Amino acid sequence: ISAAMGTYLAESGLTDGVYAIAPDYAAGNEVIAGFRSAFEAGGGTLVGSTTTPFGTTSDYQPFLTGIQQSGARATFCFYSGAEAITFVKQYQQFGLASTIPLYGSGFLTEGSVLPQQGQAALGVQTTLHYSDQLDNPANTAFVQAYNDKHGENPSCFSVASYDAANVLNRALGSATALDGDALSAALGGVGEVDDSPRGPWSFENQTPRQHVYLRKVEDSGGTLVNAIVQDLGLKSQPAA
Repeated sequence: ISAAMGTYLAESGLTDGVYAIAPDYAAGNEVIAGFRSAFEAGGGTLVGSTTTPFGTTSDYQPFLTGIQQSGARATFCFYSGAEAITFVKQYQQFGLASTIPLYGSGFLTEGSVLPQQGQAALGVQTTLHYSDQLDNPANTAFVQAYNDKHGENPSCFSVASYDAANVLNRALGSATALDGDALSAALGGVGEVDDSPRGPWSFENQTPRQHVYLRKVEDSGGTLVNAIVQDLGLKSQPAA
């Protein structure tokens, strides 16, 4: 997901103007590494990079000052949950949103954090393998059914659970037994999952080879949504 954004920003001409920031724990470090690798492969060079103390940072001003002083033309970040809410709000309050566009891994604006970020999230662009705004028959039906049941639209986390049940159901139809080895072999033969809300995908080395989408937070009739800007194509999990 982060590598897809690295490639996209490099191809967009921001090869010498991106600052990267994420919380200092395994996921944050891995996301920045994935972004950096793809960005540099596309000819990019980061103007700066830093990590913030995970789970304890409530004031991002010192880090935002570093971004401002770096000469960055764009920021790439990875935050999720409560940290995503705080970072996006403070990024806008500090005055950076209007001068240094914010990009991120899709978890930055996904699910329940987006309405809590409010207007501060407008214009933020992210990459992810799903948005409830995807226009395909499977997603249209899924969003409607999910909203009818839960009173809200699904997130990528909802789709992950749905797809897990879907592929397990397919595997059980061809498995020769119910032990782990037999189910694993059956999952390996599932082939393309052509009825997923995220769009068609398939297993590759036990991880999804799937479409990754560039999304932008927009106001749709008073509701903030992750609108689809571009399908960046099928992406494989980069080698570690």
